[in-house]
Amino acid sequence: MSGSADEVLGNRYRLIAPVGTGGMAVVWRARDLVLDRDVAVKLLAGALASKPGNRERIRSEAQVVARLQHPNITAVHDYGEAGDLSAGRNGRRPYVVMELLEGELLSERLRSGAMSWRRATQVCAQVAAGLAAAHESGVVHRDIKPSNVMLTAAGAKILDFGVAGLAGSYDPDDERDGTVFGTPAYLAPERLLGGGVVAATDVYTVGLLAYRCLTDRLPWHADTPTQMIANHVYEPPHPLPEIPGMPGEVARLITRCLAKDPDARPSAAEVARVLAAATGIHVVLPGEDGSSTQEVHAPPPSEDTPPPRRAELPVRRAVGGSHHRATTSRTARRTWVAVVATMVAAGATTGMIIWKPWAAKPGCNIDFYIHPLYTAGVDKGFEGRVTVANIGNRTLDPWQLVFLFRGGQQVDRVEGAGAYEPGIGGQKVTGQSPLLPGKAVTFGVWGHGGKPSPPSDFVLNDTACDLRVEQRGPEQQLPAINGNQDAPPDASRPPTGQPQGPPPGGGGGGGDPNNPDRPPGRDPNNPGQDPSRGPGQPQGQSGPPAYLPSTPAAQRARRKRHA
Repeated sequence: MSGSADEVLGNRYRLIAPVGTGGMAVVWRARDLVLDRDVAVKLLAGALASKPGNRERIRSEAQVVARLQHPNITAVHDYGEAGDLSAGRNGRRPYVVMELLEGELLSERLRSGAMSWRRATQVCAQVAAGLAAAHESGVVHRDIKPSNVMLTAAGAKILDFGVAGLAGSYDPDDERDGTVFGTPAYLAPERLLGGGVVAATDVYTVGLLAYRCLTDRLPWHADTPTQMIANHVYEPPHPLPEIPGMPGEVARLITRCLAKDPDARPSAAEVARVLAAATGIHVVLPGEDGSSTQEVHAPPPSEDTPPPRRAELPVRRAVGGSHHRATTSRTARRTWVAVVATMVAAGATTGMIIWKPWAAKPGCNIDFYIHPLYTAGVDKGFEGRVTVANIGNRTLDPWQLVFLFRGGQQVDRVEGAGAYEPGIGGQKVTGQSPLLPGKAVTFGVWGHGGKPSPPSDFVLNDTACDLRVEQRGPEQQLPAINGNQDAPPDASRPPTGQPQGPPPGGGGGGGDPNNPDRPPGRDPNNPGQDPSRGPGQPQGQSGPPAYLPSTPAAQRARRKRHA
């Protein structure tokens, strides 16, 4: 742990006991020996204190927050560096001295469930008011989440400006190595896609905060951090459920906050006004001194008024003007799928995640379900379902699946996919929408003829897939065609990569692979049954095993005459 009880920093702050610990910092209750009061002291943890980048980050945080004077922002009193001067700067530990808050983290409060709509809107109105003041000073917090909001007797307080940036500047994440600092559940789309620092990022996370306070969940379902990230970029949020008594403009405002396009979101000041007006509380907005006690009333936002557009980023020029980078060149530098690899806890009292760029890790699972299809005039008809699961870490857009029917079967049609293209010895299916990491799509296949050999060699976007095959009887249902579902867990997939039932063979079916001496079509345990017929076929009607029953010769001849 960084620091120890009774240690005195800067000949002034005596550490008493830790009150919060994270992967990057420790927050101590301390005594200010000069002013004789308790304060909070934030110290970088362990070896992180010796890294220049971390020292600069905590110093910048102190400078940024010290400029912000607002009742809903935690005040910073001092900054210093502790340690032996002879060790040089790398041997010194930076620390920030802040007001000591008495209260409960919003994250702790939410463990007991959703809040009343009045309490939720009051808390989020105060958070939005604090952010409006920060935005007025050109500061964007960029990490609003329940564990960065403290509920005190004086109202909600915003904590931890450790990853803040200046509005209109280039994203500090881009200026380093593309690492994205933040929490997966509370990352705005533009932070994942790259670009400049914009105030709308905080408005998006206030929308998430309000949604969570009102419903005790986020607007999407996600089992993994990768799915969380995909939700921010691609998935529209689930509408808020109807909450008795809550004004409709509150739900409409939250929906606007969660817009994928930053330009379509309201300002933090508008969010504060509307939420405060919903319960008649007063919030301090830019230009106000906080002494007023009147209620806040805000008219509903007009749909005819276009949202204000954020300012274009300035062109950066190097000394001498020999180099410049325009705004538009920044947006393509980082895609959301290149921001996850190593997760490290960070923040003083929070569970912030550090996302670092990863190399592409493709992966796919294929579950193939098939059964016979008895149709007059169709020789050896079959119907199948193919579930394609993206278990890699990149979105596949577009995705293409190539596979073979080694038994020479002919595919008549494919449903539930964007396009189907038969090839020599193989089939190609193209998806009609992106396939996100952790998601799957199921499409249908109908065909006839050939030998009862299962498909093989499934390749998704040049990646060989893990194949599971399950043969079902004609009366058994196949999975439904579905364009967007969670990837099936291994426990619910077919148990083996080989088809169940009789093995592939020619003509009248093959023998028993475990007993090569057994003649095809005979079961010594049931001599009265002919297993060479397909499931559900009447006794005496021979045909290939499993899912490719032969059409009787008379029907084949009749079909040829009508052709």
